[in-house]
Amino acid sequence: MAVVVTLGTPAGAATVNPRPVRAEIARQVAATYPGLAFGNVACPDGVARRTGKRFTCTVQLPGTFLRLTATQSDDRGSVTFDTEQAVLSRQSLEEFVAANASLAATVTCGNAGWLVVRPGQQLSCHAALADGASRDVQLTVRDTAGNVTITGVT
Repeated sequence: MAVVVTLGTPAGAATVNPRPVRAEIARQVAATYPGLAFGNVACPDGVARRTGKRFTCTVQLPGTFLRLTATQSDDRGSVTFDTEQAVLSRQSLEEFVAANASLAATVTCGNAGWLVVRPGQQLSCHAALADGASRDVQLTVRDTAGNVTITGVT
């Protein structure tokens, strides 16, 4: 997720006002991940307003946190956000594995409704095939957009 927001920080202020940063992050998370229940968005207080200054904000998700890096793009308080994590819905992973199975399959990819993972991280799902066979399917997360590849079936 990358977005630019200009903060409502007074011209003479020496620090970034975290309130509009938190509000924009919450708006972007809600828009990017429909159906994802999330809690508190936390950003540090007292961050100096300076072009290139970086700080980390976190979004509380069920059982984990999404970390975002905010970078000030100017000295007026404009900020861009990036993350080194992908947010994946368990349902979309299960649908992906089922769509790529050689037979109709019922797929389970754990219990968590949403997963926060880094590119390169591997995930496991279990597929029960229509012919009675079952397979464990390994997925590898390719990027922060949440693209995955099936990298093994046992």
